[in-house]
Amino acid sequence: MTELDKRLDHLLNGRKQKNRFRSFKEYDTSSESGLVDFSSNDYLSLTSSKALRKAYLSKLSSTPNIFGSTGSRLLSGCTPAHSALEKRFVSFFGSPSALLFNSGWDANVSFFATVPQPADWVIYDELVHASVHSGMRASRVPPERRIPFPHNDPKALAEVLETITSTSSSNDRSTVFLALESLYSMDGDFSPLPALLDVMGQNVPRSRQCVVLDEAHSTGVYGDQGRGVVHALGEEGGAQGGKRGEGRVDVRLMTFGKAVGCSGAVLLCSPTVRSFLVNFARPLIFSTALPHSTVIALDCVWDVLQSEEGDQRRRSLVVISAYIHSQLDILLARTPRDILHLPPDHNIPFPDSDAPNLPPKPGSPILGLLTPQPHALSAFLLERGFIVRPVVPPTVPPGGERVRICLRAGMRKEVIDSLIEALRLWVDSRVEEDRGVRAKL
Repeated sequence: MTELDKRLDHLLNGRKQKNRFRSFKEYDTSSESGLVDFSSNDYLSLTSSKALRKAYLSKLSSTPNIFGSTGSRLLSGCTPAHSALEKRFVSFFGSPSALLFNSGWDANVSFFATVPQPADWVIYDELVHASVHSGMRASRVPPERRIPFPHNDPKALAEVLETITSTSSSNDRSTVFLALESLYSMDGDFSPLPALLDVMGQNVPRSRQCVVLDEAHSTGVYGDQGRGVVHALGEEGGAQGGKRGEGRVDVRLMTFGKAVGCSGAVLLCSPTVRSFLVNFARPLIFSTALPHSTVIALDCVWDVLQSEEGDQRRRSLVVISAYIHSQLDILLARTPRDILHLPPDHNIPFPDSDAPNLPPKPGSPILGLLTPQPHALSAFLLERGFIVRPVVPPTVPPGGERVRICLRAGMRKEVIDSLIEALRLWVDSRVEEDRGVRAKL
């Protein structure tokens, strides 16, 4: 073993001792295995759509070039197919401009590493994705001008904004960036977006705002034909013809690796921001563009999302989400919080209940069940045929250990009932064990 391997092995052993060691897990999720996958982000079950598969194979057979794009977008990888897909997204999402990326990670890192300038501020929800943090660390914005606020807390956001604007001069031209998500992947809760945007408007002139919303977990799922939460609330913005859009969200990230069932992402922004990223975003400049096969797949997916099948899948997910929440409420009402509980603000209603295509309480497809024994609970559920993965630090802060349940359209209520029963058995076993320990004291 080399000296390098010895040092690295020592560090890995430290992670093992803290029960934080990561490794790949392989599961057979075919119908023959008997396992039910509750860890997949395939919220609409599009990866198993027979209509999508048929349309994709048909389009592949009639397309001359289906393999790699042959280079970055700045070399040979900017094909008519890539440009046509971006134009489709401009129209579909109601955005002034669109820019494809190979992943949501690349898009977030590219934006936050390049667009905010040294004199700007970046204010962010403390639970924003790790990619935003990586982008900020690579940016020229000094650490003291990158400020978190407590999760989903409009009052705390107001306090941060009041602090930074109270010291601003009348001729301050710096931009205040606000980084949020529409649906957070660990707690499974929605952003109180209208309230946060109101706070932003009360403290920062509109000309100095840049609100950036990550819709990775709501792309394809919420809003008219899956256009997302921002579109449903009528808050899509951006610069068009030199004028600000009426909406208050300037930049949106829509990703394709979850409900869309593919890979890649698109950043919806102003033409100026798009041009700036094309010139300065290293993950875009030095990466080979999305392959033709993926561009074709995305075109086919959007045909499904805009069809009756897409509507049916979205309705199915809302129904099954509401059902599991109702059943969990019954179980957790009699469960000690130190054994199992949901985050406090989980599944809060949207403040704007009149938004079209956005039910007042849409039901999150993500449930983060907090427990001090996530590995034990995950193993217990796997023995009973359910793939439910544990989430531990450093992915979540200490004390935030959990198992995460992800739902998919088309899941039967009987399967949900079986999962709830398995959770009940585990809770009962933990209660009995705790009684035994207390009896010996």
